[in-house]
Amino acid sequence: MHKYDAIFIAPPFKQGNETMWKQFDYFFPPYGLAQIAAFIRKSGYKPYIIDCIVDCPNLLDFREYFTREFVQKGITADFFGITAVTPIINYALHIAAIVKECYPESRVVLGGPHPTHLATEVITNDAIDLIVVGEGELTFVELLDGKPWNEINGLVYKEKNEDGILNIVQTPEREQIRDLDIIPVPAYDLLNVSVYKAPGYSHRSVPSMSIVTSRGCVGKCLFCSKVFNEVGFRSPVSIMEEIRLLYHTYDIRQIIFYDDTFTLDRERIITLCNMMLGEQLKITWTCFARVDTVDEELLVLMKKAGCEHIMYGVENFNQEVLKAINKQISIDEVFHAVKITQKAGIECRISCMIGNPGESKATIRENIRMIRKLKPDYLQVLIFHPLPGAPIFKSMRKNNKIFAQQWEEYNFTKPISVHETLTLKQIRWYYIYMYASFYFSPRFIFRELLKLNRKEQWSKIYWGARALLSFFAKNIVAYVSGGKK
Repeated sequence: MHKYDAIFIAPPFKQGNETMWKQFDYFFPPYGLAQIAAFIRKSGYKPYIIDCIVDCPNLLDFREYFTREFVQKGITADFFGITAVTPIINYALHIAAIVKECYPESRVVLGGPHPTHLATEVITNDAIDLIVVGEGELTFVELLDGKPWNEINGLVYKEKNEDGILNIVQTPEREQIRDLDIIPVPAYDLLNVSVYKAPGYSHRSVPSMSIVTSRGCVGKCLFCSKVFNEVGFRSPVSIMEEIRLLYHTYDIRQIIFYDDTFTLDRERIITLCNMMLGEQLKITWTCFARVDTVDEELLVLMKKAGCEHIMYGVENFNQEVLKAINKQISIDEVFHAVKITQKAGIECRISCMIGNPGESKATIRENIRMIRKLKPDYLQVLIFHPLPGAPIFKSMRKNNKIFAQQWEEYNFTKPISVHETLTLKQIRWYYIYMYASFYFSPRFIFRELLKLNRKEQWSKIYWGARALLSFFAKNIVAYVSGGKK
């Protein structure tokens, strides 16, 4: 028998067939689980990671895979930790049921954004013993240390009272880790790093890997689900330690920084860029940023340090709609950020959202005109979704404004809630049309063709064209056959 202290499981992740990004063949590792695994190992415990997208991508095969690779080989653990975001919560519960059936004496723990925000609902599932609310590193170590559950902050669990009635217990909120340097570099040795890859649409250098250097977001967007109220950071020294490991040990040549807002702490990024320049590593990278957190000097330095692509969350080009969703940016800031980003030689992708509160057909058409005027390099379009944990979620759910029947529908590719002026079919049509008006425009096509003198651009064009054709085919079929008003 081989025993681990904790086995962590990442369920397979499936995006909706109608999303643009579904068409790209890419996937990244379960970064949060790798961080927790590294942290408990630092405390003397033995972890293992199952990444289903690599080890068992078909959810229906999980029972056979788990029985063959673990039960029959006598592999066990005191705790099984499963992570879940909203679209895959039912996958996580399916896996939890199988794990609990195979190991009834082990504790099955669920964590991640969805269980954090709906803990008292999720804990009612018979297969779940514990919910870890928020960050899992400190909580998991205390669980493994054998500390009484009622003395561990950040837990939700079930216990019977004196009358035998099952009660839900919620311990006090755990304080957020502000200094993320206490967490070691993720346990990459527990993952098959070579199989992970970035999407072909915007990343030239392969192999690639995602890195998270902060936790939290300063934004207060109406639709967004936030796990952390504050922002915790890793130091440039810690980040460089991870980059060196990925570069020298795993031959990674492209980094995708997956922070909510990578540029939030300007001085931290300046220090990091200078360290990257000093190391002289042949590596390129991309990131997400807010338009109000960049300036020309910073962008020029980021470009020198290897930054090739930035994605800005714009959401809308109507100031009243931005106010309605509490985006807290201005249209002038959007135009300025895109202008100086492109001037620095960095590709710029913007993300817009269809079906926001306060939106109309006129504001959507205005958005399409403004996108043409802005001329970003790439465009991402999402449909407004009130996620669990978002400020608007509880009120819309209470007032029966959300009609999605399954959590899998929360994939930003089709309407899941009632809009005050737009029909579901109109929202879906404009979702398709906004994409088409950008990617089939002569300006975009001509610009992409001009890049074909670069060898790596051929692959990018191929994957982009393939994704576009598949995306539009599936969405037009769904739109025509949908029949919803």
